[in-house]
Amino acid sequence: MRNLIVFAFILLLLGIWELLTFHQPSLYFVLPPPSKILHTLYVMKERFFFHSMMTLKEIILGFLLACSVAFPLAWCMFRFKSTSLVLQPLFVLIQCIPMFTLAPLMVIWFGWGLTAIIVPTALMIFFPLTLNFYQGLRSTPQPLVEFFQLNGATQWQMFFKLRLPAALPYLFCGLRLSAAIAGVGAVAGEWAGAQCGLGILMLESRRNSDLEITFGALVCLSLITLSLYVCTLITENLCRRQYKLHSHILIPFIALSCLVGCSKPTKTTLLLDWLPTPNHIPLYVAIDQGYFEEQDIHLVIHKMFDNGGGMSYLTSHKVDLLLAHLPGTLKASSLGADLRIVAVLIPQPLRGLIYKKNSSVLYPEHLSGTRLGYCIGGPDTIFLDYLLQQGKISPSSRKNVSADLVAALGTGAVDTIYGGFWNIEPYQLEALGIPTSYFPIEHLNVPSYQEIVVLANAQSPQTQPNFVQAFRTALEKSVAYCQQDPQEAFKIYLRYNPDKSTMTKSWEQKSWEKTVSLFPTKQSISHQDIKKFYAWQFEQRILSQTVNIDALLSLYPEA
Repeated sequence: MRNLIVFAFILLLLGIWELLTFHQPSLYFVLPPPSKILHTLYVMKERFFFHSMMTLKEIILGFLLACSVAFPLAWCMFRFKSTSLVLQPLFVLIQCIPMFTLAPLMVIWFGWGLTAIIVPTALMIFFPLTLNFYQGLRSTPQPLVEFFQLNGATQWQMFFKLRLPAALPYLFCGLRLSAAIAGVGAVAGEWAGAQCGLGILMLESRRNSDLEITFGALVCLSLITLSLYVCTLITENLCRRQYKLHSHILIPFIALSCLVGCSKPTKTTLLLDWLPTPNHIPLYVAIDQGYFEEQDIHLVIHKMFDNGGGMSYLTSHKVDLLLAHLPGTLKASSLGADLRIVAVLIPQPLRGLIYKKNSSVLYPEHLSGTRLGYCIGGPDTIFLDYLLQQGKISPSSRKNVSADLVAALGTGAVDTIYGGFWNIEPYQLEALGIPTSYFPIEHLNVPSYQEIVVLANAQSPQTQPNFVQAFRTALEKSVAYCQQDPQEAFKIYLRYNPDKSTMTKSWEQKSWEKTVSLFPTKQSISHQDIKKFYAWQFEQRILSQTVNIDALLSLYPEA
């Protein structure tokens, strides 16, 4: 009866979730309906199974690595007290380091492969395994120890017949904790350097706003974790012969958090498309010189650490404005996001194929046979496939290197990268001693488009004519200032971003000299050019659903 009540409660929560997303379409970008998640799980079951098996393999290997180190160390800590005094603080220090920050270093140390994934997984579960087993060894009743000693038991007999059985409850407690958190370590490693797995599936789908795939991957990861936890309980039951495996532990506990809205802040928040770069200098200059204040706009800039999650923040009204790229904007609009372009920051494409400078490379087809690294996935690979086809490029291999484009090219893991900007990454690579060149995507038969635009939600205060005109006026003044005195503009940018190294300041200044002429002096958009680019994307099946281009451009009169 209890299980039936829990099951009914879960169904009720799922029903409420479904109704909320049905009546609030914008929730799709933060919480897709359960029906779409289940449908996606069914339609893509082969792909989910493939990625799940890869993640499970990584978790199991991480478990084996952690156990092979944890058990001997726990025994050493028990036998030699001085070892315990040294190792325990070290274990705590390792546990305090977030695996999501350590995982990228694993890629640099070990390269892209299983090692860079299983090491963070092992480190994640190493602490509970070692300390629980150590406490278990210490928990052996002293009278029994004395009894064994009086009867002449050897150290090995003492261990296998007394201490190990007494430590089993602690050991399985550590195993249960490890089973619950092992998936987090595996995902941390995958996000840094894997080619496949549930973590990569989450990352790629989230960047493409395919959140039903993201949640589907989360369901798979939860099922893997739950299965490992249950297997641990079953093993414990078989070993100890004391507990029954009740059916209620198979039912996952689901908690639904309610988001409480806050009052609308008086300031206007703008989320960058990435970490601050020279592409964003006019925004900082406009704040510093008071151009926004003159227009009664109190703009606050927020940094973005994941260039794929900004659309969710905008559509859920966590920010007022968003810097976005036109291809991603069209994708979000095709999924139902009601967006408006408020302003244009960079009116031309910045993407291209960036490669190590080679005198023998004169045309794109000369890149055939090189190793290609990219930081996109899902449907966006259609864009990359088109570029390779148009350039008659046949790479020897393709690697999804996530956001580590520079590291991938710098370490020699790849020879060509796609996903960076030709006004940013080449200068960073040059500062690292790696001269590069590039082929802009316009040279590969891609129609021109606005690379970086400022977006707002339809019907928001930021789409009102007075605000739009004021924002554009401030931006135009800032661009004029930047182009008249680029050196001072760059100094302003550095004041707002003081944590940059000397080397970074140097290459960003060169990047700025390349970028400063790209900003538009007047805010205008050619509807015809945007429609041409949209038609091209639809023709190449990069977009599978229609977009209301007139609504997206409604804040701009026809140029």
